[in-house]
Amino acid sequence: MAIIGAGFIADYHADALGRLASTELVAVCDLSRSRAEVLAKQYDVDAIYTSLEDLISREKIDVAHLLVPPELHLRLAIPLLDAGIDLMVEKPMCVTVDECKQLEDEAHRRGRVVGVNHNFLYFPIYQRLAAALRDKQIGKLDQVDIVWNKELPQVLSGPHDLWMFARPENILFEIGPHSFAHALDIVGEVTDLDVEARDRVQLTNGRWFYRRWEIRGWSGHTSVRMRFSFVDGYPDHYVRVRGSNAIATVDFERNTYSLQRHTAQPFDLDRYNAVATTARQTMSQASATLGRLILAKMGGKAPGKPFLESFVGSLGQFYAQLGAPLDEGLRARFATRSIELATQIAAAARYEPAPSEPASVAASAASDPGHADPAPKPGKARVLVLGGTGFIGRALVRRLREAGHAVRVLARNPARAPAEWKALGVETARGDFTDRSALETALQGIEQVYHLARGHGSTWNEYLRYDVEPTVQLAKLCLEHGVKRLHYASSIAIYHAGRSAGTITESTEPHKDLLRCNLYARAKVECERELLGLADRTALEVVVFRPGIVVGPGGSPYHWGVGMWPYKTVCRLWGDGDSPLPFVLVDDVADAMTRAAEIEGISGNSYNLVGSPDITANDYLDEFERHAGIRIRRVPTSPWRYYGEDVAKWLIKTAGRDPARRRPSLIDYDGRTCAARFDANKAKTELGWDPNEDRARFLREGIAEPVTTFSR
Repeated sequence: MAIIGAGFIADYHADALGRLASTELVAVCDLSRSRAEVLAKQYDVDAIYTSLEDLISREKIDVAHLLVPPELHLRLAIPLLDAGIDLMVEKPMCVTVDECKQLEDEAHRRGRVVGVNHNFLYFPIYQRLAAALRDKQIGKLDQVDIVWNKELPQVLSGPHDLWMFARPENILFEIGPHSFAHALDIVGEVTDLDVEARDRVQLTNGRWFYRRWEIRGWSGHTSVRMRFSFVDGYPDHYVRVRGSNAIATVDFERNTYSLQRHTAQPFDLDRYNAVATTARQTMSQASATLGRLILAKMGGKAPGKPFLESFVGSLGQFYAQLGAPLDEGLRARFATRSIELATQIAAAARYEPAPSEPASVAASAASDPGHADPAPKPGKARVLVLGGTGFIGRALVRRLREAGHAVRVLARNPARAPAEWKALGVETARGDFTDRSALETALQGIEQVYHLARGHGSTWNEYLRYDVEPTVQLAKLCLEHGVKRLHYASSIAIYHAGRSAGTITESTEPHKDLLRCNLYARAKVECERELLGLADRTALEVVVFRPGIVVGPGGSPYHWGVGMWPYKTVCRLWGDGDSPLPFVLVDDVADAMTRAAEIEGISGNSYNLVGSPDITANDYLDEFERHAGIRIRRVPTSPWRYYGEDVAKWLIKTAGRDPARRRPSLIDYDGRTCAARFDANKAKTELGWDPNEDRARFLREGIAEPVTTFSR
């Protein structure tokens, strides 16, 4: 097999393939070589490609797993079929009925097999429902309820140039097939549709998205109701079938199946038995799910998570039947039917009326209303920003333009750039900071570089490859291209900031035990060491910034500097939550970085960027609750408690020989309390930096505005 498209879902396909005896993953192909390398390394695959044509010409492939965005499925499927390769396509098969039928026809004409992964049909708990339906245990069907209530984070955080946001109905083709497959599998067809879309929100690209869909239809005398909610809230995903004999419920979020039917007991005892039996079944299934997860962490071969188990089921069925008639839920014809249903639902949809005063896209991204943005400088850009589409990066780009700098941003996808950049005259270049050729192109004519891009990894070798080494390469390219100065965004995460740490200045040494277990901090320290060492030996100037807990408009209010957020309604505090935290407004960080560009003689220096509004985690959450209109469950948690939990996890991972395991450190969790005091006087003195110290302004810009934006 080869995997085409190394995004989020590819990990599940690769993991499932590794558990099937008859399959071997031999190649990964993705436009992003670094993304392909991460997946290939994780699953011991040697062949890596960024071109589909190269893969087809050089590798002998039996099956390709097509995991690219759905609007590309047909375009990429044709050359694979031409090469005599069978396909396993991630749902939806295509984005229109015509495309689906064309892919079916092309596969049939070439004698190739196309399977489509509707993995939710292959959850073991759903298979129990399917068996009960086949055995007539539920009786004559009366009602089918299918509910998908899960937040869609991209609605708030983007990117908004994805195909599913191009038109309001596209979400029915992107997410909908999961539920449409269940409806078709249970009742065969759905007619007489009544569809309503509500909760209309405007995206940053000016398009509209509907976060709630109510779909009602019939299959003969059986009522079918499907509901989608993409709003932040308690997740709920289930299929519930009511029949003449029983009620069956499949709860995908909690991985449970229940079947309630009458016993031979009198009414009151029958009702008691129904509740008690369901409770016993639920407890038994919950224990089994947790047990499988623990065994998987300890090195067991069975999938530890139900979602992965569904992939093992669907892909296992596909490969077991390859060359024979596929199971109905895997067939291309079934996938086409799900897109036909999506098309019918989209045609029947009634949309919530447009608001009388649409929100302004520009207003959300505008700078100080009393400040006029300057016209772009004539000529080419002189400042290059890496990581400019991130939270701090967007504020920095805006501030640099306000200061009159001509700016270029290197971005993986320039189409995802904020709408305001065009008005600001910001240049964009396509590329990744790990891509040497893209960097060389972007560095043309540049005098100063801001490196805010962040690497990734789960092991130290991955951090070296995808963060440290590309950062060193960037610095050397800056030298070759005559760049005067490289500004590097590090972090206060490199310090141990527990109560015993006292006052932290730029000369405070990173704690060795913290760096051992916190690979992000270790990578930052290593990047600093390499860059500052290069500055000592060469003409390249290097300035390092270490921002604190950065908040402000455009950022998520669920900041892990405040506490651990296992869920958006639960915050596990670092300690008791009563120590003032090293907050800083994002615009203040951008201001310090921009000021540095104009100041001579600061090469080799580092600057702590921390404000002093004297706000604790509990203060932050008080304000959060007030503006969100919700109650957040606060859980004060001592460093010892965190440490003990981590030790238990480490022991389980050690038993399973998990290569990403790291021995926990109490120092790490003690430091997260940020009970130490941070000194930012160096930045104030040498950069002329004047960060906000007004409590009211911080509460407004640092908490109220982000919370209001996310709540809306």
